Amino acid sequence: MIPDISAALAARLGRWADSEGIPVAWDNVVFDPPSGAPYLAVHDMPATPRTLDLSLKCRMFPGVYQINVVVPAGSGRSSAGALARQVAALFPEGQELAGDGFTCWISGPPAIFAGITTDTTYTVPVSLNYRADIVS
Repeated sequence: MIPDISAALAARLGRWADSEGIPVAWDNVVFDPPSGAPYLAVHDMPATPRTLDLSLKCRMFPGVYQINVVVPAGSGRSSAGALARQVAALFPEGQELAGDGFTCWISGPPAIFAGITTDTTYTVPVSLNYRADIVS
């Protein structure tokens, strides 16, 4: 079984984003960025799974889930930083997330990185390390 960890993370983020009225650009889904308003863009980056035991029954599925907070260029750093902190707070270290037949958890504190400026946007990446262990 290969767990769909991204779906578990997306469910938590999606519920929060919907309640806050913040659009999300999901992986491989058509998205038109809102003009002059913030939005989030997500990227799941699974790492190579590993077997943890000699009986080959326990596998670890690690990865990084990155949520980019995107605001209009020229709107300052504070609004993007505040939104990034809210996103990070959704996924504290140790947070468990139930998936379809598995549980994953956030395996380290969320990291909020320096902003990246383009002509039209200012992006603050928030990265989450995750892990799920599956015993067969």
